[in-house]
Amino acid sequence: MVEKYAAGENIASYCTKCKINLDHAIVAMTGETIAKVKCKTCGSVHKFRNPADPPKVRTPRVKKVKIDAAVATWEAGMAEARGKEHVYSMGAKYRIGDVVDHHTFGKGIVRKLYMNKCDVLFKDKERLMASAN
Repeated sequence: MVEKYAAGENIASYCTKCKINLDHAIVAMTGETIAKVKCKTCGSVHKFRNPADPPKVRTPRVKKVKIDAAVATWEAGMAEARGKEHVYSMGAKYRIGDVVDHHTFGKGIVRKLYMNKCDVLFKDKERLMASAN
């Protein structure tokens, strides 16, 4: 048997502020379904959540990996690299196309030169590195 409710009646609902099932007053209805309720303990107005319904299980989001585009660019750059291979040093001078071997990031290709800096494309991403240029 389906019970019929009306605005102003009391009903048990899960309170989103108190985080437990409490006594609520029906505030708004959509047709024959309960839309909004008001908690008699804290006074908050929220959607009706039936305490008999099972709680929703939250699943963590799966992060999308953007590495594939950077890896493809890095592999193409390594194939075209014609410069010398250097062990990375902040005091060294580099040219565009040089291969840099960094102790943390691995091998990379010098892409752009700036005053005392250079952009180096490593397998995971492009980084701004210090240099003597």
